[in-house]
Amino acid sequence: MKQDDFRNWLMAQGQTDATASSRVSSAKRVEQYLGDLDELFAQEDRDSVLNRFAYTAEDERAERPNPSPVPIDGVLRTGLASLQQALKLYHSFLTEQSNVPDKAEHQALVDRLAREEVEAAMQECDQLGLKAFLARGGFASPQVWVSDEGKDQPYPAKATVAAALGHLPDCRALAAKEFFNGFGEAQSFAKLEALGFQIIRKGATDKDDAFTRDRIEGAMDAYEEFRRSGAHADVFSSFGEPKDFWVRSSRPRQDKRFPTKPIVGYLLGKASNTFNGGWSQPGDAAARLHAAGYVIVDQHDTPLPLPDQHTHLMRGAERARLVALNYFIAPAREAGLHSVTIRAGDLHDMSGLVKNWANVCQALEKEAFQKLASVPAPTRSGPERSTTTEYTFVLTQDGKAKNPSMSHALQIETTNLILYGPPGTGKTYQTAWEAVRLCLGDAVAADLSGEENRDQLMAEYQSLMKEERIEFVTFHQSMSYEEFVEGLQPSTGEDAREGPEELGAAVGFRLKPTDGVFKKISERARLDSSQAGAVSRLDRTARVFKVALGRRQVEEDRIRFGLENGLIHVGWGGDIDWSDERFDDFDQIYNEWRSRKDTDATGHDGNIVVTYSFRSDMQIGDYVVVSDGRDRIQAFGRIKGDYYFDEGAEFHPHRRNVDWIWRDEAGTDRNRFYPNAFRRHSVYKLNQSLIDWDALEEIVFGKRAAVADNTARDYVLIIDEINRANISKVFGELITLLEPDKRLGRRDGIQLTLPYSKKRFGVPPNLHIIGTMNTADRSIALLDTALRRRFTFKELMPNPSVLSPNVGGINLQKLLTTINDRIEYLFDREHQIGHAYFTGCKAREAVEGVMRHKVIPLLSEYFYEDWSKVAAVLGDGPQGPSRFLEARRLTAPPGIAADDFSGERLRWRVKDQFDFSEFAA
Repeated sequence: MKQDDFRNWLMAQGQTDATASSRVSSAKRVEQYLGDLDELFAQEDRDSVLNRFAYTAEDERAERPNPSPVPIDGVLRTGLASLQQALKLYHSFLTEQSNVPDKAEHQALVDRLAREEVEAAMQECDQLGLKAFLARGGFASPQVWVSDEGKDQPYPAKATVAAALGHLPDCRALAAKEFFNGFGEAQSFAKLEALGFQIIRKGATDKDDAFTRDRIEGAMDAYEEFRRSGAHADVFSSFGEPKDFWVRSSRPRQDKRFPTKPIVGYLLGKASNTFNGGWSQPGDAAARLHAAGYVIVDQHDTPLPLPDQHTHLMRGAERARLVALNYFIAPAREAGLHSVTIRAGDLHDMSGLVKNWANVCQALEKEAFQKLASVPAPTRSGPERSTTTEYTFVLTQDGKAKNPSMSHALQIETTNLILYGPPGTGKTYQTAWEAVRLCLGDAVAADLSGEENRDQLMAEYQSLMKEERIEFVTFHQSMSYEEFVEGLQPSTGEDAREGPEELGAAVGFRLKPTDGVFKKISERARLDSSQAGAVSRLDRTARVFKVALGRRQVEEDRIRFGLENGLIHVGWGGDIDWSDERFDDFDQIYNEWRSRKDTDATGHDGNIVVTYSFRSDMQIGDYVVVSDGRDRIQAFGRIKGDYYFDEGAEFHPHRRNVDWIWRDEAGTDRNRFYPNAFRRHSVYKLNQSLIDWDALEEIVFGKRAAVADNTARDYVLIIDEINRANISKVFGELITLLEPDKRLGRRDGIQLTLPYSKKRFGVPPNLHIIGTMNTADRSIALLDTALRRRFTFKELMPNPSVLSPNVGGINLQKLLTTINDRIEYLFDREHQIGHAYFTGCKAREAVEGVMRHKVIPLLSEYFYEDWSKVAAVLGDGPQGPSRFLEARRLTAPPGIAADDFSGERLRWRVKDQFDFSEFAA
């Protein structure tokens, strides 16, 4: 190390002589165990060196050992922190002293390289020999190699790029230290792949059997069981709550995020205190999963970008190939699909890459991916090597294309089911179980069956309700099409305004089409996309703003600036910085402009209304379309940053950051998704009710977005008391769409135009409908014939065997069986008493309460207050024993002859104490 220079540098930074001496001493101490620090930092990035000395408060509480090779006297955590600080300072000193080009300069140099310069560097390596070639630039043993087609010998990638730069005019070869802290490494490797060379990482060809896709997904299955039931607690319970690093599953799951550390711990059989969950070292959990082609995400399931300094992390085409295999090809094969389409922008973002779309496209086009995935060359659609370029692969098995399989819509077995039976036969429980089964699968539902698992079943049911995958509605006599499908409701028109001059101008109301419960869940099911990247969807609750970045054919440079730098910008609003939170309010903007710029300005002044739209009305998460004249658009993105004022901007200082989702220099017609011609205002909100979201998704994501996602999850609509409404009045013309073969995507699929919104509508195959019907309320024979033909019916009758044979000396099985036999004899089988009335009875008092307050009143209703028949069902009579009811003869009033009435007149009364001797246990 440069001891004296380091001390002088520290003094120049304002540190005292004593402090500087202490820092130098600490650095020298590390050097005794790790070797020359100059050489160390030339070979390793800063974070990997510092991580050897990482020791947290949690480590201290757990009394974990010293992770570094340097012995520490005194408090371990304090001593390691002191060494870390000395190393940070020495690294900063070396950075200042070296001629390290900044990222922009390095990128500019690398961008100039062509195959000619790289091949010349490879020839140098052949002439000098590998050892001398590396030593010349001070390069250590390479971890990343580069090869070319037709050549058996690989070359050290970083040293090759460094030498290739020396073959450019007016340039020189770089040394290892000029790739300091990872600067330029990722860019260099990406450039080599872009030039058609292949990147090979040390050990990448050695298959790690612990990290195959099947084993990783198996570890996730085990962790799901741990979440659900506590299984595998001996493995997972020692791992604390995850913080920063999660891994996304490549299979359809309710929650696709899993913490990296316990998954890797399960695979390797390692304890939580023996490794890290991140990716700063190749052996860390996230780094291992990344190397296996898995997507590392944050707690919100957003892919994490790859840090430049972690050069051991796989990047570029190599990374894209593995992610494409894990998240697109393999899941499509498991689903039995004939083909799968991969959108370059989706794969790029999932791979954690930054502005590297061309590399991703190249990876999908090259023979290397076809060999890896066992697929033939793809067909390409869309622009060449862009975010919206799509590649369709026909899936193969053993080198031969599979026979075309049915589409996902044809594979789904749509359920239209009605559960019917007398009251109390468990229809509510069965409905919940069927709904959970349809949403989560037979295996999960099988574990939730039975009364002992009822609480767990209802917890899953409520969870699915919160996710809006299950909807519940009760039919009644006044239920209408307008409530169930769609109708007109009064609105102030807030969401239908268009144009800034209408701000604050809403007066009165208008009738607006409003979706009913059936249309809402149908659309949710149709648009569902559980498998990340399978089919991209827009957030249809977000607002869309039209933005003009400059005048067409006059300010093209300004438009291009915004598109290339992820910005939208406007010039309206003058040189005033509107960042202060008080300008959230329209009146504050209005008053500020009048007081500082134009005292005569009205509320319609463009500087006021455009500033309000751009600065205050527009929010993070809203969408923007960039207009190209009044009838075309050329870009679509999502707002990701708040308003800011760029004081040094050459033009349009009012700005926001945007993630561009789609860009096309040729543009497309506005009327594909929006009927009204764009107004000339620079910024305004589009009329939400006029946006055709299906068409907009097709523009942004390609034709694939217009079809149902082949990984869409199942949804369930439960209709309680389905027989109580006028079915033809509620469903209207949509009764036809319920048939399984008329669902979207089926061979006979149908779409109809709805009467109020005038939009096309169809029912997706992944929406299941479960109805319930109380046969005591209305006979099944009276049910609408059209409904009967489209549903499967499942009868639920009383089941006495589920009841206890002895509750407080009462045989509940005998009690229920006897009552129902007598009801069927006197009335019919559809008016029996269900077992559910008695399932909660644990004591004699509970049984008596059910009989008194539920069963006897229900019998009274069944027999229309004919108490003699109620008594017959209960085994009572005027001449026989009195168990539940007692009768007293009524005498005729004076003046009325008793023989004027046929038969005797009785007054019936429910007894205070019941006699269950007939049903004794």
